[in-house]
Amino acid sequence: MYHAYSYKNRQNNEFVNGIDDKLSDVKKDVFEYQRLSQYHINLAAIMRDHNQFKACLILCDWALASMIKALYIHSYHSMHPPKELTMNVILPLVHTDAEPGLDIALFIGTMQHMSSLADCPYDQPLELNNIERLFRRTDEIVDELTTRLINDSTE
Repeated sequence: MYHAYSYKNRQNNEFVNGIDDKLSDVKKDVFEYQRLSQYHINLAAIMRDHNQFKACLILCDWALASMIKALYIHSYHSMHPPKELTMNVILPLVHTDAEPGLDIALFIGTMQHMSSLADCPYDQPLELNNIERLFRRTDEIVDELTTRLINDSTE
């Protein structure tokens, strides 16, 4: 379970403190989307712990979408990330020559698809082991993309 004063939060504070006192609106938006992503992860963990697997899937998708929006704003210096995240948007952000991330892009697309089906009845109920794997991978991806943002912002 995540706590309010975790290592990730200290990393986030270092990220903010490393930026000049007068943060630009773009950098503020990047940080806010990254922080929103972490909130979604924390809520997904709570939903998973309460066996609310569909809600957990949706929150994982939202966490990934928030991170992609943070990367988009950071990369393109745009205050308005796209509302719909297609592979044409996701792939250039996560898969570069310096940072290969095709598996990340495919995972994000899969989570988008699975969460869009969350309202539909399944033939088989979602199993805790599968949800746990999806949640863990989502958390790893959010951490990796956060690290990329932090490293890219300090260079």
